[in-house]
Amino acid sequence: GVDLDWEYPVSGGKDGNVNRPEDQKNFTLLLRAVRDQLNRQGEADGHSYLLTIAAAANSGYLKKIEPEKAAGIVDFVFLMSYDYHGPWDSYADLNAPLYMPSEWSPQYKNSVDDSIQTYLRAGIPAGKIVMGVPLYGYLYEQVSEAGYGLYSQFSAAKSISYDALKSQYIHHPGYRQLYHAEARVPYLYGEHTFITYENAKSVSEKARLAARYQLAGIGFW
Repeated sequence: GVDLDWEYPVSGGKDGNVNRPEDQKNFTLLLRAVRDQLNRQGEADGHSYLLTIAAAANSGYLKKIEPEKAAGIVDFVFLMSYDYHGPWDSYADLNAPLYMPSEWSPQYKNSVDDSIQTYLRAGIPAGKIVMGVPLYGYLYEQVSEAGYGLYSQFSAAKSISYDALKSQYIHHPGYRQLYHAEARVPYLYGEHTFITYENAKSVSEKARLAARYQLAGIGFW
């Protein structure tokens, strides 16, 4: 089938993107046009073709599309429930918190659970939502020792693969393994470096939440 990742209709995305208010409706029209073609192809060759979309995990994105109409056309909505925070921020933070931490933060807060609830309230059926789970982390350099680097300013940041985390950081004696009791995700601190990532425990907890909401499943990025 076909997966569409339009980042983003109406506004946002990379510098230089052409953004137009009418793309809220154009997005629906595009989905319908692709769906119609897939249906015709299926009738011709007897196969079943999927149409899916990658969708931003925030309420702002839902205002840029027609959620219920889009959900009525596609087979699945792959929720990009990661990159809640990253190198583009001013402070080191958690990549994909399952639940929103209650403590004070110097920047915006969101969570996977909040994103799912927002999509459900927008009329998107749980059975069409696939929860996105990241198989990578973010490493922030020159953070403060206070709070083990969480919510600290940093000098530089980058993404890091799980293989690199496992071989260089997770079992390194200079790094402390921590788990956020509310956000339900792990992080590392050592050598003035903060690393947010996922492990077997956090992925299991996210899978259980997907089951609790009766989502279509989980997917990895």
